[in-house]
Amino acid sequence: MNKFKQMTALALILGMTGAAGAYAQTPEPEDTGSGPQLDVIQITAQRRAASVQDSAIAVSAISGENLEKDRILSFEDLAGSVTSLSFTALSPLDQEFNVRGITNTRLDSPSADQSIGIFLDDVYVGRSGLFNADMYDIERVEVVRGPQGVLLGRNVVGGAISIVTASPEFETGGALSVSLGNYNETLVRGHVTGPINEVLAGRISFSSRDRGGFNHDLLHDRELDDLRSLQARAQLLFQPIDGNVSARLVIDYMDDESNGFHSVAIDGPDPATQGPWSAMRELIGTARGRPLDIRESFPEHPIYAGDTVESPQALRREAWGVSLDIDRDIGDLATLTSITGYRQGHAYNLYDQTGMGPNSGYGIVSPLLFRFPVNEREEISQFTQEFRLVSDLGDSNFDWIVGAYYQHDEVEKYDRFWAEVPFPALATLSGESHWDNFAETTSAAVFGQLGYQFTENFRVVAGIRYTRDEKSGTVFARAVEGGDAFNPTDQVALTPLAGTYVEGDTFSANYGMEWEEVTPQVTAEYEPNDNALFYLTWSRGYKGGGFEDDPANPAAAQAGYDPETVENIEFGAKLDFFDRRARLNIAAFMMDYQDLQVTQTDDGCLCNITDNAADAEIMGIEAEFQFAATDRLMMWAGATVLETEYVDFVDSNGLDTSGNTLQRTPETQFNVGAELTLDVGAWRDALSIRGNYSYQGEMFWAPDNAQTEDAYGLLDGRVTLTPPDRDWTVSVWGKNLTDEIYRTNIIAFFGDEVSRLGAPRTYGIELSTTF
Repeated sequence: MNKFKQMTALALILGMTGAAGAYAQTPEPEDTGSGPQLDVIQITAQRRAASVQDSAIAVSAISGENLEKDRILSFEDLAGSVTSLSFTALSPLDQEFNVRGITNTRLDSPSADQSIGIFLDDVYVGRSGLFNADMYDIERVEVVRGPQGVLLGRNVVGGAISIVTASPEFETGGALSVSLGNYNETLVRGHVTGPINEVLAGRISFSSRDRGGFNHDLLHDRELDDLRSLQARAQLLFQPIDGNVSARLVIDYMDDESNGFHSVAIDGPDPATQGPWSAMRELIGTARGRPLDIRESFPEHPIYAGDTVESPQALRREAWGVSLDIDRDIGDLATLTSITGYRQGHAYNLYDQTGMGPNSGYGIVSPLLFRFPVNEREEISQFTQEFRLVSDLGDSNFDWIVGAYYQHDEVEKYDRFWAEVPFPALATLSGESHWDNFAETTSAAVFGQLGYQFTENFRVVAGIRYTRDEKSGTVFARAVEGGDAFNPTDQVALTPLAGTYVEGDTFSANYGMEWEEVTPQVTAEYEPNDNALFYLTWSRGYKGGGFEDDPANPAAAQAGYDPETVENIEFGAKLDFFDRRARLNIAAFMMDYQDLQVTQTDDGCLCNITDNAADAEIMGIEAEFQFAATDRLMMWAGATVLETEYVDFVDSNGLDTSGNTLQRTPETQFNVGAELTLDVGAWRDALSIRGNYSYQGEMFWAPDNAQTEDAYGLLDGRVTLTPPDRDWTVSVWGKNLTDEIYRTNIIAFFGDEVSRLGAPRTYGIELSTTF
């Protein structure tokens, strides 16, 4: 129970400091003459407009202004600024969001659901890897923590990230910004908005980003982790004069490409065993007269069956979506909302898993130094429809919400595995195999929530949701070739088909299953005055089961894995004090997971396997706080302490990980920051200096707790000059100013930790104008 002593100490410290609220939940302090006061953002996380401080839910809301100030462009950037949120990624198509220890680790099967839901203008995005836009022209981002099993469009067990784009306005205006940075980065963003006629307004937004690579492919002299992207959004807002109906149409487009990402082998934790890739890196360093830098690698490009030239490593993604949100008032009774969404996209990703193969160009050969690039293509289409009826808040003590939800996804994922190995005994690591996996998912739900105000200060809200998921599909696998350039006569199929199939063998299998679940939630709210809210919640969350991405045989294709469920008990408090100059939001929670889905890479078959942990328990405390010290100085901080444990979990390899800590879950996280505003000569309040430091404690990469990521911190900063009565600003910014080396993924291979690195130090200058 040592961690709970830490949690209790943290709560006491936060309470005594008088520093309160997350900076992410506030735009700028409001000066009322008696000193600055904190403002709050209006959110819709509970399907009814309310301020963060009036919402009995653990949520952070970052305003669009603060997104720009902190240069938050991606989900990875977001993780450094929000309590209890962390980010890892095997590849750009396998983004992994972790909230309070729950993460959708490598669940890239076409039938898999996310543990952390992503929503764009209230429309669920089922394949986060194809949601590749930078955050631009955003009104706010809401990060909801904990299971959401009633009101959100789709059940989520860990939490949700909801992006709300800026809406059209009936006043003509616009903005344009140009940013130049190191690694030859150019970022241009802008928008224009205004009325088309008395009842119709429009908005057009865009973002274009071009950046060189953070890392280098020495074998082909190419930059890696570079980026060329373009995003655009067009909107129409219909708002008649009588005001009883409104409609908003949003069309978005996103496209990006790069040379793919960098993988580097780092010697593992066992000092007596060095892996072959890290050993080869040392030999190459000796041969070339200087050690290899951690950002240099030798990714090999495959030559597929029937090809005469190599296929270069690359990433390409393109997607578009449309949503229509219609609100209609039904007298003084309620508001009827219809949200229709459609999204379509495709992606191509080819990468070398180990960052080095037998052909390094230096004539040094290791018998274990196989090459195993992964080639994946994905096509998706998704349709969603939600109807909900929300009661008006009148004189009645009752309030209610009822609704229905429907979603249909079609996902085709094509995986092309190719491998070569110099050592004949490793026949399972040579050849070429293909998988074509087509899945359909249909999810339907009805939900309702009823609230009753017992007294002026006390309210109880209860809700329930019934969900029915149906998943089906067909997977086709083929052993294309059994040998390679080193072992041309080998007929054994490439893993994971090895052991059952030889060159030329195929199989196809149909799979399918249905699940039903009821997820209730009850919350008691006590609000003794306008500056305090206490709540106690019991909730149940659910995530559907699924089927393996690249099964080894028909039985594995049809077996699948079960749904997971969670029960959550949470106590929270939201407090404003010191004449609303200080704010403390705090939550303590305990979650009990049943059949938690855990995906990990098996280095025996070099494939991903999903197991259902028998149980997992999570306990934690999180706090966000903010203090408007003066009308020129704003300070903020947030912190999370977790205690997590797999209970009675034996994985598919027979390894007992019971009692271990949940994978990819830092035990501690915190961030602190401040913004200082100064005069510049006669220009009052013209200069702002802003800094933020985020810290992530040690974490384990896999359930066996064998590989760890050491604790690290990232420092960001920005200095902005905004002359009064001018329509322009100029800023200098920096991210990861201390150039910290950290990893966003590792895979354990034969004693090595094949790692993907986070971004290095970046910096630049930005000029912005409004009109």
